[in-house]
Amino acid sequence: MSERRALDLYRVMRLIRDFEDRVEQLHRTGRLRGSFHSSVGQESSAAGICANLKPADVVTSTHRGHGHALAKGVPPRLIMAELFAKGAGTSGGRGGSMHLHHRESGFLGQNAIVGGGMPWAAGAAWARRHLGSDRDIGVSFVGDGAFGQGVFYETFRLAALWHSPCLFVCENNELAHSMPSTALVGEPGSIAAAVAGLGIRATYVDGRDVMEVFDVAKALIANVRNGEPAFLECKVFRVKAHSLSDPDYRYREQDAGEQWLSANDPLRILRERLDAEHGTELDKIDNDVTAEIAAAVAWAESQEEPDRASVEDSSLC
Repeated sequence: MSERRALDLYRVMRLIRDFEDRVEQLHRTGRLRGSFHSSVGQESSAAGICANLKPADVVTSTHRGHGHALAKGVPPRLIMAELFAKGAGTSGGRGGSMHLHHRESGFLGQNAIVGGGMPWAAGAAWARRHLGSDRDIGVSFVGDGAFGQGVFYETFRLAALWHSPCLFVCENNELAHSMPSTALVGEPGSIAAAVAGLGIRATYVDGRDVMEVFDVAKALIANVRNGEPAFLECKVFRVKAHSLSDPDYRYREQDAGEQWLSANDPLRILRERLDAEHGTELDKIDNDVTAEIAAAVAWAESQEEPDRASVEDSSLC
């Protein structure tokens, strides 16, 4: 991997981390309302996988999807405006945190239904291939909880039968809300092994190393572009509670997330790898991202409320 690529990955991960930290702060201080599901600690999956995508490729996500949107190129200020329920938001202020989308970036949207984005991505990828886009693909991000949904298996069978060029990514963050995934499916890697039994090319990767995520995804995506679905189980960790209102201390140690982050932070791991030769560049990235997010918040708060006359505008949904 080139040093330029590694620095780009660092920037995307820093953008996701700082964006979500800022969103949580805005909620805690009462400036934002509604639900919020943080992906702090999972940045390597979004950054490493989406760095292999083209603008024309499409992505679907989960309720924990801000990182995927940012990594796919959705402008931070538009996401922030959506969270503030402003008309300039990605979904015209209608979608909020769990249902934002941005077609111009190929981000087909988040879905609050567990596993609900899988058929979206597989269907869109199949349709584009049949409409003549012979190299565009779809990517669907799901959590380990989707393994227990019927749509998980139904989508795989149709994707394999119809040769949908779609990569399915399971971000195994070790908790399906409050249930440890090890109790449901076994140790990390077990989901990939089960999917392989369905006749789908399936791989497992440790998400603490974004450069490894990038390389593994690159190899899988090369095969997907040739017209076959594939699956990647990426081991990450849910550092924060399931959502702002979730008392996660009732089912795990109260500081479990911070303990994991102190030893396994994928952002810090990459920074330490690059710091000796690129410390100045990394500092500049940090400062630039801080300024970009501050500007996004200021711009979003200054925007107008949604126009009532546009309530039936389907392009915003």
